[in-house]
Amino acid sequence: MSNQHEIEVLIHCHNLPGSKFQERIGVRLGIQKGKDVIEDVPADVASVTFKVPLRVTKNSKSGQPNFLGPFAHGTPDERFIYLCWGERQDSNWEGFRRAKVYLSHLSWESVEKAIENGRTMEAVVNMTDAKGGPLCASVKEDRIEWKV
Repeated sequence: MSNQHEIEVLIHCHNLPGSKFQERIGVRLGIQKGKDVIEDVPADVASVTFKVPLRVTKNSKSGQPNFLGPFAHGTPDERFIYLCWGERQDSNWEGFRRAKVYLSHLSWESVEKAIENGRTMEAVVNMTDAKGGPLCASVKEDRIEWKV
């Protein structure tokens, strides 16, 4: 296999908390690409799936995947994807919370298998936190299920 590969990660977000939160009435969920939040939807939809194209290489030091591209944030050893909560006025995004979907637990073997079989890697994320609000910070194991 060559050094750099392309892979698609699907992030299926369900159980969104609704468009009202504290004083906010137009809450939306989007995904961060570079510094911009894109593809945002009202937070009262039943579910939304974000298609995330990534490049990946094998980290020569750790043997783990190193995910690259405008959707990949963090250091090579702790890559993640941001799901962003906010409100949009025309083209202006006013964010107030972000959730980190970590990629660092994915093994090179599982990534390589997905590449060889032409499959996507998928995550199913429960987007409502324990208090009924928009899920934020690092997404814990009880809120996400990976299908690789």
